[in-house]
Amino acid sequence: MKNALLQFLLALWLGAAGVHAAQLQVQRGAVNQVAIVQEGQVLAVYSAPAIAEMLLMTDARRDAGWTMPRDAKTRVVAPQASRELIEQPERFWTAFITNRFHDYAQQTTKVLGEAAAVSRWVKENDTIEWRGVTVRVLDTPGFARGSVSYVAELDGKKVAFTGDLIYGDGKLLDLYSVQDAIPTAKVGGYHGYGGRLGDLIQSLRKLQALKPDLLVPARGPVIPEPAAAIDKLIARVQALYKNYLSTNALHWYFKEERMRICGERVLGTGAKIDLMPYALNVEAPSWVFNHSTSRLLISDDGHGFLLDCGYQRVIDAVQDLIAKKLVKKVEGIFVTHMHDDHTDMVQKASEIFQCPIYATTEYADVLARPEAYHLPALTANAMKNLRVMKDGEKLAWRGFDLTFHFYPGQTLYHGALLAEKKGEKPIFFIGDSFAPSGLDDYSLQNRNLLHEDSGYLYCLKKIRTLPEGCWLMNQHIPPVFRYSEKELAMLEKRYRERIAIQRDLFPWDDPNYGVDEQWAVFYPRVAKAGTDQMATAEVRVVNHSPVRRTFTITPRAWNGASLVGKCEPLTLASRQSGAAKVSVRLPAGVKQALVTADIQSPGMDFRDWIEALVIAP
Repeated sequence: MKNALLQFLLALWLGAAGVHAAQLQVQRGAVNQVAIVQEGQVLAVYSAPAIAEMLLMTDARRDAGWTMPRDAKTRVVAPQASRELIEQPERFWTAFITNRFHDYAQQTTKVLGEAAAVSRWVKENDTIEWRGVTVRVLDTPGFARGSVSYVAELDGKKVAFTGDLIYGDGKLLDLYSVQDAIPTAKVGGYHGYGGRLGDLIQSLRKLQALKPDLLVPARGPVIPEPAAAIDKLIARVQALYKNYLSTNALHWYFKEERMRICGERVLGTGAKIDLMPYALNVEAPSWVFNHSTSRLLISDDGHGFLLDCGYQRVIDAVQDLIAKKLVKKVEGIFVTHMHDDHTDMVQKASEIFQCPIYATTEYADVLARPEAYHLPALTANAMKNLRVMKDGEKLAWRGFDLTFHFYPGQTLYHGALLAEKKGEKPIFFIGDSFAPSGLDDYSLQNRNLLHEDSGYLYCLKKIRTLPEGCWLMNQHIPPVFRYSEKELAMLEKRYRERIAIQRDLFPWDDPNYGVDEQWAVFYPRVAKAGTDQMATAEVRVVNHSPVRRTFTITPRAWNGASLVGKCEPLTLASRQSGAAKVSVRLPAGVKQALVTADIQSPGMDFRDWIEALVIAP
């Protein structure tokens, strides 16, 4: 067994680092294969290609090594904080059928397909004794919730096994994984941009204080200069968060004190927090009726055009206007985006008012088929009678010129409506994309893309093309507002600076892989099998890279399910999207099963990276 393990040593590198090759053995891979060899036996970390006496796991994420080969007799050690997800993943997936809607928690779905057997659960300051080697456990949450690191003295060198806490020379795999609630600031998971960055920094500093000689992460290269790499990562994270705060819409909603609490967790106590001053804002005109997160345009002849409908109380308020003869009839509903506080009652309102629903092409499918997606705050209520409008398409309506826009600001699945009324300043109804204090980009799972022709750069360009004197209206904010040229220039400058920071922070050839969790995704996320127990889903991939890429897709079925047919690779030009079909058969008597897929391309190797749930008819 020892000779077999020696075949995958990075002996030259480890020798240069001063670590005896007979003790520590590392093979770089999708998940690094790490072995400590003593007395002809193996203590493995993350994964091992051969029989090991013991395996140390740093977190519960499915993609971090749980499905890599190991012998059934291997004793597995895992963090206590992740116990429920490891022992009872089926509970998560059963709940996911419902919980994928109205999701404000932003918890990872990279959860095991089946329960794993663990011999020992560990936490901060526990020690593991193995054949004369003492391994210390540190709680190091940050990239993953409830994760730990392991530290051991090997051949006179202090070596730390850090999971995905750090990647290479001061980088992170992605940013969306650290989205989380910030309880001290009364900020929930949905609004918690980089919510665990403060924890990440604390964990890195705890690790740095031990003065390790070597860091061996779960993914990426071994880190020979830990102190310098940690300093670099902390500096990048702090620069990123400081930039985010400076253009942050939550300053309007949550005010300065709560933003300061968020900032000091990452930047340090007493750190200077830059917040954008509020842009010019004034009371909305009388032809705009405000209620909750909806707006009703009222024509001079008393007809209405509704923007969004998230609540029954909006329907009640409009019906009250009709009963009082202030409005004769609602003639259309425009949906700005898919979030439940804007969409839950749209279909019902359409039926009550007997009017069509309008949306642009780019997000019509998520409105018509929400059950196929998993996105933050997603409604469960499908819309049936959509009138799909092209970006820039116009509609003349009772003295108004209405122009429909694709507007991927707060989320990729977003539109906006320009309303121009003769003799009045036009208003650009932007859903939730901007506030007087900046950008509504606090939920990374919303897919805020960083390309020039998508995301906030695209939206800022659209603002510059609006008619002179045009107001903006966010439907959570009663007044209308307007940015000055100086404010627009500042927003664009800061956002470009943030993109540059993220280029350095992530190890990929385009930073969008670090902020777009769904660059690869199953569609639908929950697939219903037919009477033949067969279901088909697509693996959809976006090539964010500046070069042509081929993506190899390797699906895997769990819970007794089986794959039918072959999944073809996708070759995609830069910025192109593509899809490959995956067919799955459920065995008789099985109510649900998970399907995962590896995604591989040169320089990118992700195991069990995406998933779909297949449920019986």
